[in-house]
Amino acid sequence: MAPAAANDPLVSQISERTVLCSVMQDGRDDLSGQISAILNAQDFGEEIHVNLFRLWQTLGQAGHARDLAALVDASRTHNLFTGGEDYLINLATNPTYLTASVEAIQAAATRIKELSVTRTVLASAKLVVEKAALGQTSVEALTTMLEDAAGNARTSSKSSRSGPEHVAGYISVLLEQIERRLDGHEVESAVTTSFPRLDNLLGSGFVDEDLIVLAARPSMGKTAIEVNFMLGAADAGRAALLFSMEMRGTSMAKRMISRAGRIPGSVFTSAEQLGERLDSIYEAAQKLGNQALFIDESPGLSLAEIRTRARLFKAQNSGKKLIIGVDYLQLIAAGAAAKPGTDARVIVGEASKGLKLLARELKCPVIALAQLSRTVEQRANKRPMMSDLKESGQIEQDADVIMFLYRDEVYNPETPEPGITEVIVAKQREGATGTVKLAHQLASSLYEDHLQ
Repeated sequence: MAPAAANDPLVSQISERTVLCSVMQDGRDDLSGQISAILNAQDFGEEIHVNLFRLWQTLGQAGHARDLAALVDASRTHNLFTGGEDYLINLATNPTYLTASVEAIQAAATRIKELSVTRTVLASAKLVVEKAALGQTSVEALTTMLEDAAGNARTSSKSSRSGPEHVAGYISVLLEQIERRLDGHEVESAVTTSFPRLDNLLGSGFVDEDLIVLAARPSMGKTAIEVNFMLGAADAGRAALLFSMEMRGTSMAKRMISRAGRIPGSVFTSAEQLGERLDSIYEAAQKLGNQALFIDESPGLSLAEIRTRARLFKAQNSGKKLIIGVDYLQLIAAGAAAKPGTDARVIVGEASKGLKLLARELKCPVIALAQLSRTVEQRANKRPMMSDLKESGQIEQDADVIMFLYRDEVYNPETPEPGITEVIVAKQREGATGTVKLAHQLASSLYEDHLQ
């Protein structure tokens, strides 16, 4: 956006001049590096400061000196207005700015960034108001614009990661994770699946910022195992939000109580059995009630609505790590506003891409259920494969982990492994693939490691 006028209340001349004075001094390379990581030229509100900071960056990228003399010469060479020679000399030698402490300079840079983000948000809000006044833009599109503006503002304001970082910083984090694992500690960025063998195959469980797609044919137990994943995360102290667009919240709560209390679902339909198991039901209900577990039963949510509600969920659970569940991916696409005739693969692809970006933004695992096409039924071996994913192309690209469920007893009544669910990890971006067998009691939504 264009720089604001000099008398704009959302521009701090003192902060901008303090920072620019500091970057023109010799011997402040470390401080200059910090400022470069926080600010870019468009963050400045006065045009001459935008030009000056951009010129300072250009000289640095070219390996040239960028002190006062170099900036004066370069502004002449490039015919770039930076206030004139007298202005630059006064700026670089002004005692008020020259004697500013490191802390004051850092605070000034932060102030510039905050005002820049505020101006951007204000401009976005004005654009939304203008479009709304014309009455030609849908409510969903307007909401998405506002949400995107807010999301970009949050990202931009986190200046500590607003630019390239040397690989040494990432290596340091990785080595620390390795040391913790060797010491027998779980990596903090991962959450247990609640199944040790599956955790082992996945490395340590579900990793923050990952999109996990869990797919199966109907009646394979997708929702039941997702309940297990969400409750396992809640047991580990996570705040868990499940978007249940296919099932009512009370039905999902019933599954959670069944799993937590090992109570068959049939109990809830019999007054006699309810009386016999009432203590167990209340005990399970009390446990769940003390955890940060939330269900959104709204049907037909669009991706924009899911993002809005997930962001609010994070704000309401600040300080807690999160996990998001979506039941299921194709229903997001069905609720999307798309032009008639739009290819279903494009719509599902947008939903998949959006969930991956949501995982990155909220820094938590996002688990999305997905349906498989009927091609599975036409093969002798009915174990799912990647090509069975409906509208699979973009899902395969976006997902960090893709898992399939298979129960042999569904197709083979005489199976030698009744009561067994195979969890087939068909894709893992940073790990191995393979199959883990779980013993299930679907009546209670309960899964446990299968002791082979």
